[in-house]
Amino acid sequence: MTDVVVGIVGFRCAQAIAECLASLDGSSHPVRAVYVCENGGAAGFAELEAVLRDRFGGEGVPADGVSGEIDRGVVLRPAGAGHAVGEIRLLRARHNLGYAGAINAMIAALASRPDWSALWILNPDTEPRPDALAALVAHARAGGYGIVGSRLIVKDSGRVQLYGGRWRHWLGRGYNIGLGAAADSPVDRAAVERAQQYVSGAAMYVSRDYIAQVGPMSEDYFLYAEEVDWCLRRRGFRLGYAHESVVLHDHGATIGSSVDRRARSPLSVFLDERNRLILTRRFYPAAFPVAAVATLLLTGQYLRAGAVRNFRVALAGWWAGLRGETGRPRRLGPAGAPEL
Repeated sequence: MTDVVVGIVGFRCAQAIAECLASLDGSSHPVRAVYVCENGGAAGFAELEAVLRDRFGGEGVPADGVSGEIDRGVVLRPAGAGHAVGEIRLLRARHNLGYAGAINAMIAALASRPDWSALWILNPDTEPRPDALAALVAHARAGGYGIVGSRLIVKDSGRVQLYGGRWRHWLGRGYNIGLGAAADSPVDRAAVERAQQYVSGAAMYVSRDYIAQVGPMSEDYFLYAEEVDWCLRRRGFRLGYAHESVVLHDHGATIGSSVDRRARSPLSVFLDERNRLILTRRFYPAAFPVAAVATLLLTGQYLRAGAVRNFRVALAGWWAGLRGETGRPRRLGPAGAPEL
């Protein structure tokens, strides 16, 4: 039996995390532990702890090994029998670490644990089906993959969000393989694996060997594109796709990355535009001049959608990417709230 730890990054979305954990608790494959890194400060952490205690019961005890960017840790052990989840470890970040920073803080906390062989990273707004993890474990073991993705289904529409992703370096944009297909459409799994260049960060199963040999996620992006970077750095590891691993995704519910350009949060718009250029320059330098022009032209989509404010934000993100700005956005407030 492969011992799997789940990692979730939170930012003041306690109810969404509780729903995700409720789905995980029905898994047919046991979950050794769930680590949740809360980026939303003391208030976000207090709400998360209260919601999860109310949902799963059990007494919280201080976690050991808290250090670095984590200033508090609490361990919850679900009360009663029949739980797939062994324990829930809540980590409070000293400040908003961003997505990769929070993942890396969890990886650092896991370093001294001998009892895990894979980290399953999930977005708070996902709901794994009961057999999703078992399918991932079986596929990863059979193929010797470093990272394996699931079949992501948009919760509202019931259509495929993606099987895997490709990076269109001339446009500086990702491409979702399978986008819009019926949830139960037949798929050539091997063809998906040949075509994909990255696995979605919303649900990515990463082996401990991969983390040890490739290293942690890059924190240059803060949010968006870091999973693409991680996969493009994969050395000799293979990327897998487990079609029988189905994960529902309430796409954009927790971070404001709505498909409606008028409804998108300014932070998501800024980072989306900036990080496309960061990644393209890093991995496809020959394509960067073309991608820079293409991404600038494509910001006009915000104007056509009537999202004038977000058009200005998109231009600011594009300019930041052109200048090579990385890491925490300069306009992000000290409490972690976007000030764009």
